[in-house]
Amino acid sequence: MNINEDIQTAFEHYQSGNLQLAKSISKKIIFEQPDNSEVLLFLGIIYIQLEQYDRAVEHIKKTIKLNPENAYAYFHLGNALRGQGQSSDEVITAYEKALEIKPDFAEASNNLGNILKGKGQLNEAVTYYQKATEINPDFADAYYNLANALRDKEDLENAKTNYQEAIEIDPDFADAYYNLGHIFSREKNHDEAIYCYQKTIELIPDSPEAYNSIGNAFQEKGLYNESIDSYSKALQLDPSFAVAYYNMGGTYYIQGLYDEASAAYDKAIECAPNFIKAQWAKCFSQLHIIYPDETSIHATRKKYHDELIKLSNIIPLATPENIQNAVEAIGTLQPFILACHGLNDRDLQQLYGNLVYRIMSLKYPEWTNPPTMPSYTTDNPVRIGIVSRFYYYHSNWKIPIKGWVENIGKNRFDLFGYYTGKTNDEVTETAKKCFSHFKKNPDSFENLCKTIQDDNLHVLLYPEIGMDPMTLRLASLRLAPVQCASWGHPDTSGLPTIDYYLSSELMEPPDGDLHYTEQLIRLPNLSVFYTPLDFSDLEISRETFELPANSVIYFCCHSLFTHLPQYDDFYPLIAQQVSNSKFVFISDTSKIITEQFRSKIHRAFDRFKMNAEDYIIFLPRLDADHYHALNCLSDVFLDTPGWSGGNSTFEAIACNLPIVTLPGKLMRQRHCYAILTMMGLTETIANTTQEYVDLAVRLGKDREYRKNISEKIAANKHRIYHDSECVTGLEEFLISAVKKRYNK
Repeated sequence: MNINEDIQTAFEHYQSGNLQLAKSISKKIIFEQPDNSEVLLFLGIIYIQLEQYDRAVEHIKKTIKLNPENAYAYFHLGNALRGQGQSSDEVITAYEKALEIKPDFAEASNNLGNILKGKGQLNEAVTYYQKATEINPDFADAYYNLANALRDKEDLENAKTNYQEAIEIDPDFADAYYNLGHIFSREKNHDEAIYCYQKTIELIPDSPEAYNSIGNAFQEKGLYNESIDSYSKALQLDPSFAVAYYNMGGTYYIQGLYDEASAAYDKAIECAPNFIKAQWAKCFSQLHIIYPDETSIHATRKKYHDELIKLSNIIPLATPENIQNAVEAIGTLQPFILACHGLNDRDLQQLYGNLVYRIMSLKYPEWTNPPTMPSYTTDNPVRIGIVSRFYYYHSNWKIPIKGWVENIGKNRFDLFGYYTGKTNDEVTETAKKCFSHFKKNPDSFENLCKTIQDDNLHVLLYPEIGMDPMTLRLASLRLAPVQCASWGHPDTSGLPTIDYYLSSELMEPPDGDLHYTEQLIRLPNLSVFYTPLDFSDLEISRETFELPANSVIYFCCHSLFTHLPQYDDFYPLIAQQVSNSKFVFISDTSKIITEQFRSKIHRAFDRFKMNAEDYIIFLPRLDADHYHALNCLSDVFLDTPGWSGGNSTFEAIACNLPIVTLPGKLMRQRHCYAILTMMGLTETIANTTQEYVDLAVRLGKDREYRKNISEKIAANKHRIYHDSECVTGLEEFLISAVKKRYNK
């Protein structure tokens, strides 16, 4: 028997993929030479390829016994043990021994990185991946694995660099393009994401995952037709691809195509009956964005109520996997739009809050009961935590967070800020300085919970619940003895874990307590310490916005979905009497939503046999300085009756812009009323819909009256600024809440 020739033949068969023949020849050689360590190792490698890991380990260990300094034997032993399902410690020991013998063994360093990454030891994994790339700068897989680990560490910039390095080495590295596309998607760089997904599809034309991902990128970019086409291609390749149906449903919903969205969610559930995100989306997609009439609001609320009860009854929570999937579904869609219906949401929100609490308490039973109140004495500051996603230039920072954190007594209160968002700007740095402890970019939800609990707070405050998934999940747990919500989102949370709702004495109606599952706290006046904003002086005229110079401009700045259909007739009723009127709206990010709103307003004008296009103007979304300039150039600010302006009213008042408002029965319909009342300027507060129209008409037609109201605003607006009384009220409430809990 010519052993050398047979070894060469076996190797050639191995390379050509004929593993069985390679194995047969190798076994014959071992029969003749049982101590041939090279062939034993080769046979072990063949067994690894055949997934016969027990045989592989047996042969490779014989190799090591014969040649204890064979680094490759330890390397392949690690591979075999890994396939065998042995503990990661055994696998790590094998790879470490390979590196001890051969320190420049790039593949062993890379594989050791893989094991450590699987154990969650990302820093150690990164070290070994980097070592692999230093040993072999052309090792594309190591760069790719390094990028994955850096991505998991949220080091997106360096992850991106290493994906690009892998692609430069191997231009056909489809997975690197695909994951790089995910990074660009997270950075909202949708053009680059689309390019990466397109490259992935070129390399793997039958990848439903790549078509699904490019569909997501098109959706984010507002290219909804392209998005639907991409999901459809994914489904052609894999008709049971539930996630593609789910994402398709989301694209339809964004466009206001509710029947199509519901059908897509149904298909997702049909493909995957325990697909909790799809069940969740099916429920919350019952709430529409634009409503043609008041009847449709009540109809969709009824559908939502029924679907919410159904979801509560059918949601699978029997296994840890089910519970985790339910946790991940929380917040993917939220009933934010409920608050824009002009109705009391207490019962619906309580159903919703109880469902969220049930899921979260199953996942995190250790954070279900209130922790013990820390000791309290007047000599030590009260520890207050404030959780928000909006520690940047955002309406929630402007109201209520900024005034509270800047002005609360730091000698009496120790402030802990928890930032759940990713955006960083000058405001983020300003916010950070207001806290003795400020924590951002949490590496995991669980670690953030532990951090908050370890900070041993007296009170945990959520200025807004209902706009951020992580904030909602945190608020559904008991991380502090006293927990509060406030009107950053002006609706009850419905959560049994929130004790108090901090609102405004002037904004709340007499029966406001009936609108909350929390105990209502009416802080003095507007409840907020407001400082006027600084804006750049832009040389802007009406011509900049293509607004007619001689028209009466009624600024209707609120989001289109806050304009309730029962008030649509206001515009033609005003226009009938103010013939040169123009109603200026800000477009939605979705062109389809804007067009649905436009159609609704057209129908209102049609009822009066008037052409809406003669009076209605839609402007694109504006930056802060241009928005301020538009306030200055307008004649009248029309407060939306169903959803009264807070920040928008303050910013109109800064420009001395006359305001017409019609307060409703809920706090969120009375912001403007409260602000004008505190100013002592009640002339433009209407009591009826007819009064609202009459006031708007008078301000439009009577220049002197408009000028008089503007001058009164200029003379009295100081009353709503820098209100220390509300801060004192907040401090007194916090102390009393701590004492009440501490003395229980």
